[in-house]
Amino acid sequence: MSFGPSALPLPAVTEPADATDAGFLAIDLGPSRLTCGVVDERGDVVLRDRIATPSRNVWPALTQLVKRVLAAKPSDVTPIAVGLTCPGPIDHGTGSMKPVGMPTWHDFPLRRELSAITDLPVYIDTAGRGLARAELWRGEFAGVPFADQNFATLSVGDEVDGALVSGGRVLEGLTDNLGQFGHLVVEPDGAECVCGAAGCLAAYASVRAIEASTGRELRRTPPARIDNVGTMLARACASLAAMLDVSEIVIGGVVPEVLGPPMFDALAKEFEVRSCLPHLESVRVRGVSSRQVGPLIAAAAVALAQHSVDAVAPD
Repeated sequence: MSFGPSALPLPAVTEPADATDAGFLAIDLGPSRLTCGVVDERGDVVLRDRIATPSRNVWPALTQLVKRVLAAKPSDVTPIAVGLTCPGPIDHGTGSMKPVGMPTWHDFPLRRELSAITDLPVYIDTAGRGLARAELWRGEFAGVPFADQNFATLSVGDEVDGALVSGGRVLEGLTDNLGQFGHLVVEPDGAECVCGAAGCLAAYASVRAIEASTGRELRRTPPARIDNVGTMLARACASLAAMLDVSEIVIGGVVPEVLGPPMFDALAKEFEVRSCLPHLESVRVRGVSSRQVGPLIAAAAVALAQHSVDAVAPD
């Protein structure tokens, strides 16, 4: 398993009329922190700011954060759209979300309100789907023929979700919420998940689940618990590989970055035991670095993909 692909050439983005470089205002919303920044057309983060998610008045706090970032943005980068990643499910029709465990955001018109304060088009998707778009933009799959771009992602952080890419397309599903892989059952009748079910991957591998079970910060997770996270991720990966027939499963987020090689060692051991079907012999499971496809880059990739579609769509 590798940890972090090298940079590859990126697709061009149309520049605004003032001849500055085009870029994106990128936002990542989570239960523990709100992150905002500016990402340029090459996918490099040129400005980053974040705050702890307050227990109340979250929207005013996010508004102040966004305005602070816009006021501090480099003069040579002009955002042309806003990309935002957040926990799902997402109502893409209204631009609102109903994340499990984050009732403050339920039915809040996030897209409309963000567009009002930024005067920019706003595009919203989950962290796992943002990771998939970032991988297509900046990762090992950038420049690979569409026919060979067949992989799944797992974003493992405050929440756990993912995406499925087939033939170069991030698949959407009936309600545009395909990829809620954090709710795959990895331990029947196991730990209770915030969704109300038992034994979900998120109940074992998310930051809040790990910290709640150990009483420690993520970076101080005991070795036995790290092994457990790797084991549960392997069970999910084996199920995904068997069901989806992909060439790779790409894992990103703060959990794999912090827990690192020991977690991946446990994952590899369990994955080998559970991947018994012949067509799974060549499946590759790998981690990616946040420097290459981190949360703000993933959010910008959401904006890049959707804004490009809107730009060529007929009126």
